[in-house]
Amino acid sequence: MGEIPYISLIFTMLLNIRAMKAKNVLITGGNGLLGYHLTRVYGDSTWNILSTDIHDHILSPGTSYSPLNICDKNAVFTLCNEFKPSLILNAAAFTNVDDCETSIDTAFAVNTFGPRYLAEWCSLNPCKLIHFSTDYLFNGEDGPYNETACPDPINIYGLSKLGGESQIRRILNNHLIIRTNVLFGKGPTEKASFVRWVVESLRNHKLIHVVDDQYNNPTWSDDLALAVKHLDQLELTGVIHYGGSDYLNRYEFACLVSDIFDLDKTLIHPITTDRLALAAPRPLKGGLDISRVQSLPNIPLTPLKTILKRIKETGY
Repeated sequence: MGEIPYISLIFTMLLNIRAMKAKNVLITGGNGLLGYHLTRVYGDSTWNILSTDIHDHILSPGTSYSPLNICDKNAVFTLCNEFKPSLILNAAAFTNVDDCETSIDTAFAVNTFGPRYLAEWCSLNPCKLIHFSTDYLFNGEDGPYNETACPDPINIYGLSKLGGESQIRRILNNHLIIRTNVLFGKGPTEKASFVRWVVESLRNHKLIHVVDDQYNNPTWSDDLALAVKHLDQLELTGVIHYGGSDYLNRYEFACLVSDIFDLDKTLIHPITTDRLALAAPRPLKGGLDISRVQSLPNIPLTPLKTILKRIKETGY
């Protein structure tokens, strides 16, 4: 009988040691596609996760959650002072490229000043900031772009994201900026993704027009979230580019989706970007050179065909 309190004491000590070693990770934009997958990847027993977003409630239950407007410096500092993260993953962003053209103040508040406030808190505390950026920093004349390419954004979205990068670099040394592009995957809601739109349109025998002059390397959200964890473990700082291993235009992407899902490819018609009369200009030859990240160990870079086959099996 005397052994039971002893065993209980040892168990309690082990739990305390485990808790001491656990890392507090704050995820902003937790209700978005990337934030959702980051929460899943980091949400194991060795991490204390707090997911945040502008909404009052989390869209994927089972994770600790708090509303947070990263545009509010006082709110950022209050929450961070309470939670005391040692790592912040900033997946919050205003990503509607056309809306950025008419909601300029909001674009810069979220994409420039939000990252600034997070970086300021990190600079005063033992905390690393991993921030997510975009290939829209570049003009799209000579992609795919490597990490040393000179930014030259051609729309408000790109300008605001460049502003966020600049603020982080100015304020904080302990940061990693991960640029990515054309993120797709299964999120916490049934919000239409490119793959879902193509599949459901073709299944309903609808004719779709897809641009054939915008080039990128589409990025699977599952792979990116896993890559972030590996990059964090490698303790990298600075800027790194991450994207898919396949470089193609949107029309080619749609045709590949059609092939994998055994749908009628003749319903997909190519169109040029200028015919869409979009509010924001688009970089045409964009995308990211991923040579550096390809040279690193344990970084997932699943071929696009394999990804689409998995999506076909598991749902989108």
